Amino acid sequence: MSFTGVRRLLARILLLTVALVLCVTGTAAAQPADLMAQVVVIGVPGLTWNDVKASPELTALVNQSHVGSITVKTAGPHTCPIDGWLTVSAGTRAWGSVPDQPCGELPPVTNGTIAGWPTYVDRQADHHTGAPIGRLGVSRERVCGFGPGGAIAVAKPDGSVSNWSPQFDPAKLASTACGDAIVDAGALPLREGRDQARKQVADLVAQSRAAGGWVLLVGISQEVANAHQEPLVAMQLPPDNRPRWLTSDSTRRPGLIQLTDITATVLRGEAKPVDPAGSEPTGPLDGAEIHFTGGVHTNAAAVIENRLDTNERFEQPRPMLVAVALTIVAAELLALAWFWFRRSPASRRTFTFTLLTQGGFFIAVFLSTATVWWRWPAPAFSLYCVVLGISAVMAAVAQMVLKRYAFLGITVAAYLILLVDGVLGTPLQFGSMFTDGPVIGGRFYGFGNSTFATLAVAALVTAGWVAQKLIDKSRVQAALAVLAIGGAAIVVDGRPGWGTDFGGIIALTPAVLLMAWLTWRGSISLRALIGVGVTGVLAVSAVAFLDYLRPADQRSHFGTFVARLLDGDVSDILIRKLDMAVQFFTGPAGWAMLLAVVLCMLATVLPERVPSESYRTFYSSLPMVRPTLLALSTCGLVGMLLNDAGVALPAIMAGFTVPLLVAHLVDKRGAMSPETGSVPVEVR
Repeated sequence: MSFTGVRRLLARILLLTVALVLCVTGTAAAQPADLMAQVVVIGVPGLTWNDVKASPELTALVNQSHVGSITVKTAGPHTCPIDGWLTVSAGTRAWGSVPDQPCGELPPVTNGTIAGWPTYVDRQADHHTGAPIGRLGVSRERVCGFGPGGAIAVAKPDGSVSNWSPQFDPAKLASTACGDAIVDAGALPLREGRDQARKQVADLVAQSRAAGGWVLLVGISQEVANAHQEPLVAMQLPPDNRPRWLTSDSTRRPGLIQLTDITATVLRGEAKPVDPAGSEPTGPLDGAEIHFTGGVHTNAAAVIENRLDTNERFEQPRPMLVAVALTIVAAELLALAWFWFRRSPASRRTFTFTLLTQGGFFIAVFLSTATVWWRWPAPAFSLYCVVLGISAVMAAVAQMVLKRYAFLGITVAAYLILLVDGVLGTPLQFGSMFTDGPVIGGRFYGFGNSTFATLAVAALVTAGWVAQKLIDKSRVQAALAVLAIGGAAIVVDGRPGWGTDFGGIIALTPAVLLMAWLTWRGSISLRALIGVGVTGVLAVSAVAFLDYLRPADQRSHFGTFVARLLDGDVSDILIRKLDMAVQFFTGPAGWAMLLAVVLCMLATVLPERVPSESYRTFYSSLPMVRPTLLALSTCGLVGMLLNDAGVALPAIMAGFTVPLLVAHLVDKRGAMSPETGSVPVEVR
């Protein structure tokens, strides 16, 4: 093929890809709160919704407030009070505590300066948090602090503190000396004295309200380093336009805000990002102003139960993920042993069924949220049963209806479900086993790494199968089908308000382009491979730059990254992501995943070395098998190298792909149909 032809094809692919992904420039409309002249933040480490339920005084506040939950994840592994208050000070997640040590007392104010402040500044640099502690104090004039935590929150970048009182002073709060205020109500006692402490918190709210203004009562951190992680209490008093649910643009979820939203709300768009050591601007706020949304609530008991149910929804998926995965693996091993020794049709079907059940699991983790299992008796066990049940049903239906093409039914179902869920704003992701952001401070909306891995496999396999149907008629039509199916996944994955996944489209775009080229030409030269890579980079860069051109408060992850890149403020972000990626190799599990992923990738490029005659025969049986497998490896490799999930991303892809491939090969080998050798299917 001539170089001119290559350029023309690349131009067409680029235009089509950009056209597909340009819609990522959409955004959700903001809903700013009508704040009063004064904001008073009352922070209570460890304040849970169980405390509200146990306290008549706090319960009485529910129907007088916009309410919600607040996630207090900071930069470190634990959120001690020092981490929470430093995060409020910086407006981005900060790191204050020492890992593997108790939380300890907050530092005192000595001679007008926070004791040990340089240590906390150095800690941000050591852990590459990029948190400019002291931003709130230097950005907001006449902000008052009360209590040890209030001093940390309103300290200047050099640790100096002014306009601060060691105890809450209602008279000072009501005076002209205070514009806004940060109040440390103290951590709730773990056992004795907790009832009295809750009453004191309610009294503090009443006194603050008497001074006028907008009172925000929030849990600011966990009480101790090893405390159970859960979203804490958030209330706004008095409510604007009757009591509703608190939210922010950083979470985009009714009833949920995060710790960094507090700083953004106090500053109300007047942030002056500062360098921890001086005065050079650096780093945007991570949070967004708090506002309200949804219908009016007037039943305090129902609201409290709703919050407790929501905590169950956020807390149970992670431990149950392990339990379900171990159950499925155990079933596969038992079925494999039976099949290995008996080789009977029943043992073959059973082994295939367990493999398909693992594939169905990648759908069940999302569909399970539609059952509202967290409102059932014994939520943890209910979730376990629901996910296993849906996984088994998906496998059984696919096996009985589609037989040897059962794998295809599961991948197409996953593709369609995730596309629809993405367009609807990812309601199935929230609180699922693959998206536990509210607990760990990860994703609050859009597609996370696990979801993207599922979508990538489903999209590439579906595209390969459709292309296989068209390739004998026209290779051009087959390649366009790959671009259309893969492009739809890229759009849904990347569009703000849908998948909002910058890292995902970086990995998926070159995989789709490579697959389309191989579909069209059958092979690829080094020059064409470079061209495909450049095309993918240009397409993603164009989308990111267009998003950057929007106003700062309307940008998604794409535009924000470009802004930081142009400001020279991405080094800490990249280092943090690299640290997250290499953390998988602190134990044998990470190295085992890497070995498994490398072997899977090698099998796609060196099929003749795979010690399986069934696989080698399958690899060369259909034109679209090789492009699909190479596209899957490309997506996994790029994702591993450029995503903070590291080796976990291709490992999840393999966890979805390999069982379905093995199930297809086992079932195909056992099938007696004379058409076995000419199956018009391409999987991996």
